[in-house]
Amino acid sequence: MIIFLYGADTFRSRRKLQELKTKFIKDIDLSSQSLSVIDGQAAALKEIAEKIGTGSLFVKKRLVVIENIFKNKKEKIFAELTEYLKRFTKQKDEKDNILIFWDEELGGKVKALKVEPKKLFTFLGKQDYVQEFALLDSLKLLNFVKKEAESYDHSLSGPAATLLINLTGGDLWALSREIKKLSFRASEKIITPAEVKEMTAASFNEDIFALTDALSAKNKSLAVKLLEEQYAAGLSDEYLLAMLIRQFKILWQLRAALDDKFNPAEMPIKLKLHPFVVKKGLFAARNFTAAGLKSYLNRLIRLDALNKTGAADIRAELTLLIAGL
Repeated sequence: MIIFLYGADTFRSRRKLQELKTKFIKDIDLSSQSLSVIDGQAAALKEIAEKIGTGSLFVKKRLVVIENIFKNKKEKIFAELTEYLKRFTKQKDEKDNILIFWDEELGGKVKALKVEPKKLFTFLGKQDYVQEFALLDSLKLLNFVKKEAESYDHSLSGPAATLLINLTGGDLWALSREIKKLSFRASEKIITPAEVKEMTAASFNEDIFALTDALSAKNKSLAVKLLEEQYAAGLSDEYLLAMLIRQFKILWQLRAALDDKFNPAEMPIKLKLHPFVVKKGLFAARNFTAAGLKSYLNRLIRLDALNKTGAADIRAELTLLIAGL
């Protein structure tokens, strides 16, 4: 049996993979000795075949998970693996071995695959158990938040759910973590917007967006004020630099996409960004040039390097960066 799981939404695909592994352990092999996980990025066919062929005296079935095979740099493995899998599916005892291929974003990159990797993708895509995990749209994100909270016997009001999605950028990993924390700390069964704002660690994202908005509007006084507020809230130089680098990298990608005449609706897939991030970031990106954003990004990266060696006063340098707008 071959199972193919892939897509940009690694949270849900990882959760599905874990469900399958847990079921195998519970129903077939409590010792987990018949379960193997292979790093597909570095694997050779020999290793994969050996893991599949290694039997057990006590457990007839095996589960072999191969992760990110399409990131493998050895081109010959794709043709070899495709032929091997074709033979595998024709074996009488094929159901005694379960192969799970888990990969990250492929939907938007399939056209860029070379001939042999594309043949493998096509073969895997024709199996009986295939699931692509695309990024969730706004309505599905709200449903995810609702079900996740219900799993902890809680719920979020509509405004609270929307606020939480905005603060986390719709990142399911962050959403899941914050919902769990909120469920344990909330005073009532229904989590309110006030509790989300107070307890969600990701609330700084709103301030980071506000800071970049001020920078894009060339509002130096507001930008300095927001920077001081971040320091007053106890955020470190490392944290602020990491967030600003991330944000300016996103803005640079969006500005470049705008210059290349990308349709905004296509940007989440092409840039591997969540629709919420694209929607909010486009507003600021339009106020910059690609060259300007790249310059800011390079300066921030340089500051990050200097900070790691203790060779710069980051707070002063960021203030100077703002002053130079």
